[in-house]
Amino acid sequence: MLRMLWNTLPSLLIVQAIGAVMLVLVPLVAVNGTVDDSPRRVAFAVPAASGNEATWGSAVDLLGARMTRAFGVQPAAANDFAAWILEASARHDLDPDLLASLVKIESQFRVHARSRRGAVGPAQVKPWIWSDFCGTSRVDLQTNPEENIYCGAQVLSHFRDRCGDQSCALQGYATGKPRAGMARLYVARIDAAIDQLRSTEI
Repeated sequence: MLRMLWNTLPSLLIVQAIGAVMLVLVPLVAVNGTVDDSPRRVAFAVPAASGNEATWGSAVDLLGARMTRAFGVQPAAANDFAAWILEASARHDLDPDLLASLVKIESQFRVHARSRRGAVGPAQVKPWIWSDFCGTSRVDLQTNPEENIYCGAQVLSHFRDRCGDQSCALQGYATGKPRAGMARLYVARIDAAIDQLRSTEI
């Protein structure tokens, strides 16, 4: 039965099957005819270096330097903030200049900023409102600046997706209600910070 099935196979397929068996068996048999069962290393092609690390580092350095010149942030702190802002912006499809300007207006880049209304951290997130939405604890929002900025970006992108434009998203961020007229001054301050950051040359 097996021989009949074998004979019905096209010759090219037979050659390929024999080749596959040989690839498995030949390396196992040593020159003296004994089976070599020692572990083997198989060479895999290593992809060429993509340069992503260098690109990421350059982007962090550039945004950090721009924030230092535009907003007066100390260089070491600026690079920490730049990394957090770039990551959060990329994950939530936000302009990094927008998120950096929001942090500037909200907290002046103070890691442990706290408002009289209970908003905390660099992005001034209200933990009792947004911790569940962001999937993080209230403590992390208060003590971890990276988590705080990430949550702020998530909230901002939520309002952007709800109402479709940056001004509306910022009004929602400031008041919890998109298109709140009372937040026009807030939006204008962030727009001015964006302009200041974008006009900064390095």
